[in-house]
Amino acid sequence: MVRTKYNVIVVLLFFVSLMAVKQVFAIEGAPPDRLPEAPAMALTLEDCITLALKNNPGLQLEREKVSELESEYLIASSALYPRLSLSAYYQRLDSDRLGVPSNMLYSEETLAQARLKQILFDGGKAWNNRNAAVKGEEAQRISAETSRLDTILAVSQAYYRALEAREIRKVSETSLQQREAFFKLTEAFHKAGRATRVEFLKAEAQLLDAERSLLLATEALRLSELILKKVIAVDLGTPIEIANSLPGDLPEPPAEDLVLQETFENNPDLTRVSTLKEQSEASLRAAEGQYWPEISLQGTYGIRERDSDRDSEWTAGVFLEWPLFEGGLTRGQVGKARSKVNQISWSGKAVKDQVQVDLREALGNLRTALAAVRASRRLADAQEEAYQAALAFYKRGKSTYVEVLAAQVDLTQAKASLVRAVGDYQNAGTRLDRIRGKRLTPTT
Repeated sequence: MVRTKYNVIVVLLFFVSLMAVKQVFAIEGAPPDRLPEAPAMALTLEDCITLALKNNPGLQLEREKVSELESEYLIASSALYPRLSLSAYYQRLDSDRLGVPSNMLYSEETLAQARLKQILFDGGKAWNNRNAAVKGEEAQRISAETSRLDTILAVSQAYYRALEAREIRKVSETSLQQREAFFKLTEAFHKAGRATRVEFLKAEAQLLDAERSLLLATEALRLSELILKKVIAVDLGTPIEIANSLPGDLPEPPAEDLVLQETFENNPDLTRVSTLKEQSEASLRAAEGQYWPEISLQGTYGIRERDSDRDSEWTAGVFLEWPLFEGGLTRGQVGKARSKVNQISWSGKAVKDQVQVDLREALGNLRTALAAVRASRRLADAQEEAYQAALAFYKRGKSTYVEVLAAQVDLTQAKASLVRAVGDYQNAGTRLDRIRGKRLTPTT
């Protein structure tokens, strides 16, 4: 008896080992389209934002522009410092050349000289050019921050659309399960003579429609994930999974007066226009400085050698240079700079008006979406109860199949409307944060 049990165990172990070996070779020898799929990469909104900020070429371009303007600042500031230069030469004179006096004192000359120049007054050109360069660099940094916020906004919107598509697909799956269960119930009733053929065919048609809706939802989810992967610069063949879920409680929109004041202080578009205006005003003052003379302190020190004599020499003095006529050059440059100031002033007014319009629109969308969420949530709860009641009455023979099918459709539409309303709320919130100049974070 013991030996028989031992033989049975050995045979079972042999078959288990054989099946395992077959499985291994089947996987190794399978064609590429049958290989196990790589696990999906679970991504939160923060993960997507991090990837986008790291891989976005536009942001890298903005950062390089900042480096370029840092160099412009060094160039503009150089005029405020002394300029020191070294020069030297050696020359040999031909004593036999025509026109040389017979009493020429030397035939060779060597000079090594250091020259120093410090501008004392130039009408503010150097100082204002330096200030304009500072403001230009500051404006570019704000522009880089604006691009960063725009990238975060685009990623957030793409992420929330993918999240919405995933939840819509879940609603479609639930609807398919409900209609499949009702189809089986109707089929059983039809076989038992409690339901007509028309009821059976209607239930089957609703089941096929649910399968079609699920297919559409699946394709919408696939497309939204492709868009998200494109935005965050991830390989389109990489499988991803949305890690976040729909939020439960949604906060009330903030008061308009408080948000408006915060927006005027933090909105990057307004800040950039203000900085550009300061830059243009500094450039205008620099251009007007050309009407004034330039006063500089200059000096030299060197060693001069002629034939066998050598001696040091130096010069020092204050120099004034005042261009009296340049063919309208200075007037043209001043006019151009003043026009630039006026252009930016009008542009700033337009940007300020547009920001206020965008802010009120975003707040309105947020309030509307929140109201839609509350209404859709209550409607979804009511439709769930209505569906369960209609199904229970149908099982007892107290309601018709039409009522059950209508309740299923209403329930599916109510759940889908709730998901879309939450998605609209999240997108409106991220848009409002962008206008306010806040770093966008997921609404949870």
